[in-house]
Amino acid sequence: MAESPRLFYNQIVPTGIAEANVMGWLLSEYILKGTFLGLGCFVMLQQPDPADSLRVMGYTGGGLLLCLVLAAVGKLREGYRIRGQWLAFVLFLLLESPTLVYAGILGGMTVGSLTIPMTAEELPLWRAVAAGSVAGLVFYYLRQLRHPWGRFALALGVAAAAAIAAISYLQSHPEFPAHRQLFAGQLLFTILFFYLLTFAGEAEESEVEIAAMCAALGVGLYVAFMHSLPTLQSLCLAVPVAIYYLYTRYVLRQLRVFKYALRGLSYARIGQYRKALAAFRRALHLDPQYRLARSGLWAVHRSLDLDQLAKDPSMLEVVDLELCLERAASLLVAGKPTDAALAEANRLLDLAASQRPALRPTVDYWRTVALLHARQYEQAADVLTRLLDPEQTDRHQPHRQAILFQAWQLALMLHPEMHRRVGTPQLALPGRRMEAIAAVERRLAEQPDDSAAWDLKRLLYANLTEADYQATAATGGPVEHFDHSYAQQLGLALIDDPVHWRRGAEFLRIAARGQPASGPSLYTQIAQAHHKAGDVDGFLHHLELAKRAGAAIGHQNLSESERHAYFAAIKTLAEQAAARNDLAKAIENYHLYSEYERSGLETLRILTDLYERLGDPLKALRVNEQALLFDPTNPELLERKDKYYYSVMPEDLKARLSLVRDGFDTAYCLKKARGLLDNRAATPEVIDWALHLAKLAEVVQPQWLRPRYLQARAHLLRGERDQAVALLEDIWTHRPEKFADAEDEEAWYACCQRLGRLYLDELGKPEEALRCFLEFRKSPKSGADTIFRLGQCYEALGDLARAAKCYEQVTAYDGHPLVYEARAALYRVQGSS
Repeated sequence: MAESPRLFYNQIVPTGIAEANVMGWLLSEYILKGTFLGLGCFVMLQQPDPADSLRVMGYTGGGLLLCLVLAAVGKLREGYRIRGQWLAFVLFLLLESPTLVYAGILGGMTVGSLTIPMTAEELPLWRAVAAGSVAGLVFYYLRQLRHPWGRFALALGVAAAAAIAAISYLQSHPEFPAHRQLFAGQLLFTILFFYLLTFAGEAEESEVEIAAMCAALGVGLYVAFMHSLPTLQSLCLAVPVAIYYLYTRYVLRQLRVFKYALRGLSYARIGQYRKALAAFRRALHLDPQYRLARSGLWAVHRSLDLDQLAKDPSMLEVVDLELCLERAASLLVAGKPTDAALAEANRLLDLAASQRPALRPTVDYWRTVALLHARQYEQAADVLTRLLDPEQTDRHQPHRQAILFQAWQLALMLHPEMHRRVGTPQLALPGRRMEAIAAVERRLAEQPDDSAAWDLKRLLYANLTEADYQATAATGGPVEHFDHSYAQQLGLALIDDPVHWRRGAEFLRIAARGQPASGPSLYTQIAQAHHKAGDVDGFLHHLELAKRAGAAIGHQNLSESERHAYFAAIKTLAEQAAARNDLAKAIENYHLYSEYERSGLETLRILTDLYERLGDPLKALRVNEQALLFDPTNPELLERKDKYYYSVMPEDLKARLSLVRDGFDTAYCLKKARGLLDNRAATPEVIDWALHLAKLAEVVQPQWLRPRYLQARAHLLRGERDQAVALLEDIWTHRPEKFADAEDEEAWYACCQRLGRLYLDELGKPEEALRCFLEFRKSPKSGADTIFRLGQCYEALGDLARAAKCYEQVTAYDGHPLVYEARAALYRVQGSS
């Protein structure tokens, strides 16, 4: 890709002038190149004889020579000295005098064109010049394409089209050219001078120019071998395409770099350092590893001094201060530097420090090295201390971050005086060791195999304390640039050592802070070490840390091994708490352990025992219900169920209903209460039990009818008729629009039947009893008994006709126990009427 030379122009020409003229001059160059091609085509179409051709070539070469002489005179007056390097001088003139080069070539070509006789009337000179100018415009706009492969392909296509058009013209005019070899020579001459224009121009050479030259070469080869074998003709056309590809792929970029490097060397020789630096930087921009440009750039920087920069501040735009530091570094590390090398290095460091304060950390490091070479240890210690102190230099400053590893390496490993004066005192300060570790980790992230970095890493981690780590971690967020896995390795190597196990535990705690997903197993290993040493408090404390680590992540997010470690720690904590009768802690941990798929039924049994010991039957009931889900027929669990439901008070259940609502077995309460009440041999204690269960059921399902109906039955069995009637009347007067289920509907009809009997037999309310029995008659369980009761109600109300009708219906039930009583009642009623 042909990068724009705007940067180069802006650095060697004042900004306003560069912005105004750069694009205009580039356009002019391409138009002039096209004009030259137009003049060349004009000359060839005239089919000049050899003498005329030589005359045109002579005028063109003479014009170029004359202008180069003028350029040489000017450069010599500016102070340039040849010193026997004539070839370099000529190249310099070509590169630094584009205007004169263009004027000489185009002027000579124009004069030569005017001296030859015209034979092609259809192409006058002005038309050839106009056509060439248009071609130059096409070249210019092709060059503006930014995509390199797009520019490559389009330039090749345009050149191929031009070559094909030219060959087609030749094939349609077999008499042209009259002198084939001379025509081919003229084409080569045109290509040569077109290349000189391209080489000398300010515009960077692109694919466009080489495409034009290859097209001309293809036409020339075709003319030279047009009467040869077809295979040879095809080969002549393939050669320019191959040249185009190879040149653009391998030569073009290097030639651009060479031109800028040559310009830089030439400017440097005459003391025009600003232009020299701009040219070298442009060359290195195109190829950062180009040796000629790098050595030239270094040479120019070595020639600069602060006084020159003070007089010409604009030079700072092109001075590469980082390269100055590279040069200073190379001087200081290449063995023991000479006094001259030290002086040069200090000058470069002064230059960088004075012009860009942000480079101060890098300058301080190399200044320390220079002072150590000069054996100025006290000054070196002061400079290095300033670099290592984050209060004197922003700890996050990029240049400080970049040089900090080398600074700590110098302070701790490379020089004994720096180790004594700087390294040891600095490491003792809060936060310094962790900052040094961070610098080492950044270095190893970039260069994992750096043995020196590994040596420094081992030195720094060896004496790292938990307090050092926590001080950094307390500043907020996880510790960055720290190798927690390495700390884990150090800890594992020491945790089983009977002497140094506490040091190993310290490393493992640090590792666990930075690797929370491994926290349960790491803290468990520390706990086991404390247990082995007889430290019960430390043992329990680290098991608690293992529990917290797993809970913070969530056991479902832990690996399989870490989940086992997490739940093992919880189980141990639960067992220890139960052993010291800390029931609350034991219950908390067993509940957590019950989330483990391997906890099993035994864990739930233990929890019910703990709640029982704690005096909380409601929670014991809830856990026992969970256990019954695993083993519904377990006799022990069923026995516990009876005990816990009997022990729970309705008031307590109501106050904490949300705690057990989902797990409370209301159906059990109702079924058990009904069974107890149906037992004819039920003792008062059994009846009380049934009443208790019915009340519990009412707390959980207050809208259901069954709990209150069972309570009414219990009150009747206890001889508490008034309480029973009150409950039955409440049910009667609040008949729901829709029953909860079939059993609730059955309870409603049973309530109607029982309340009707009480009204009729004991309370003397036949009218209310009649309504109850009429409602009960809707039940599928109503029959002769109900009809008999209706007859009794009608008889008590004096409606003997309806009473007789009811009694008569009962007598139809053969074998029913009430048949005889119904007949007697029928005779009685009929006799009364």
